[in-house]
Amino acid sequence: MLGSQRHYFSLALTSSVLLTCLASMLQLVVSQPLSATELRVDKKIIIASPTARPPYILQDEQSGIELDIIRQAFASEGIKVEFQFSSRNRQLLHFQQKKADAIMTVNQHTGVGGFASDNYISYHNVAISLAKNDLRITSIDDLKHYSVVAFLNAQHVMGNTFNKMTQNNPSYLEVSPQEKQNKMLYKERIDIVIADRYVFQDLNRVIAKDIDVTASLHYHMIFSGPDYYLSFHDEALKNTFNRGLKTIRASGEYKQLEQQYFVDVETK
Repeated sequence: MLGSQRHYFSLALTSSVLLTCLASMLQLVVSQPLSATELRVDKKIIIASPTARPPYILQDEQSGIELDIIRQAFASEGIKVEFQFSSRNRQLLHFQQKKADAIMTVNQHTGVGGFASDNYISYHNVAISLAKNDLRITSIDDLKHYSVVAFLNAQHVMGNTFNKMTQNNPSYLEVSPQEKQNKMLYKERIDIVIADRYVFQDLNRVIAKDIDVTASLHYHMIFSGPDYYLSFHDEALKNTFNRGLKTIRASGEYKQLEQQYFVDVETK
């Protein structure tokens, strides 16, 4: 009888130890960032995203060309995505703290570590002026002769030549939210706006109820890109995204998204 009790106690102790070990292992797995090999269709990865930036990011609708490209690329690999919208500083913090698996809309000027994906989106930055002023702008350096308003942090992400121009231009400033740029141009408070042409056009629809946005514009094509990529903690997950991106480019889905979101604008 005593032997049976000892045997039962030994089994109970062994089971308890096994359960404790399993619980510890489960907690360890859950606490780690997801890797591509661990992902299943019922899992989601978290991506740190900028706030509304139509037509690239439509926060309320959970869409926009950037979000749709990323979502469809991962969907082709059977992975779901959740976007975490916040300011750039908070995005960087969440990524550094590994509260997000990836951070989007970054390039070599952003200062983000991790594994960089292939470029998935190119912005279309231009200098915009009122056509009636007939400004002759053929280079970034020409901007130093005019009053210029750009989007927040432009001097840090637009390259060295642009940064140098901002240092030599006392009439340069940056504003947020970005629709302030549009209003300042149409009210003739500044000479030139630096913005993505599609963002500028979309924001015109937002402010059209308040001011007249029918004046003809000149779009000065003095910038190239910039191109943006995603940065990941996990290299395998980066490779998974790249593979999905190639898939939707080859299938024509990527081109369809460009046609859906990028509306032709006047360029001169």
